[in-house]
Amino acid sequence: MILLDYLAVVLLSFLAVASVVWYFRMRRKTLVLMKAVTEELEKIFKPVDKTYVLLGYLVGYRAKYELESGDRVYVLFTTAPRHSILYYPIAKALKRTDRLEIALESLRRYVTRDVHAVLARDSRSHAVLLRDLESKREVISRRSIETPKGEYVVYYEDSGDLELVERLLNATELRVYRLSAFAKNNLVELATEIREGKVADAVRILRELSRSVGRGGSPVSRAR
Repeated sequence: MILLDYLAVVLLSFLAVASVVWYFRMRRKTLVLMKAVTEELEKIFKPVDKTYVLLGYLVGYRAKYELESGDRVYVLFTTAPRHSILYYPIAKALKRTDRLEIALESLRRYVTRDVHAVLARDSRSHAVLLRDLESKREVISRRSIETPKGEYVVYYEDSGDLELVERLLNATELRVYRLSAFAKNNLVELATEIREGKVADAVRILRELSRSVGRGGSPVSRAR
């Protein structure tokens, strides 16, 4: 019994030391990633005004950028909980990743039609999309497509957008969780895994979607 108690103390001491070492190592890795992603975003968009709201230490943030053109960019950046040595294996099993969501609202172009693609196994993103579609989900066309990154469910108004979606999904090595264009809100959105040095890839996909489903002019001029 004494031997078992001794072994238990040794094991707990080892886990305590390992947890501290792991925490500080992963904390540094997360902070480096957060700094890199933020710098990449600001370098690309060059906001004239910006607002950040932290979601929690090492969790991520929400941001809003006002661009010189008048366009607005909304950002949600969340990190995987890698700093917890006990929870991280569970997070890996649940495929939790560092995640970047960007929405672009343009005053120079307007979205002409809806198109949405969501990773089929990402039930959270799918549920959010269905909520955002509201009653439109009853009338919009739907089809599943297979890609090297997995199965996606595509909601579309123009069948030509199926090819567009597949091309955009295959144009990056990042795993895209959701790609959306909302005509009603004049908004294009992207949710994707993110790594250092890959923000430009994500923004390129978003801008290509905006060009493909958008038209020059403003939402105001469209309404006239």
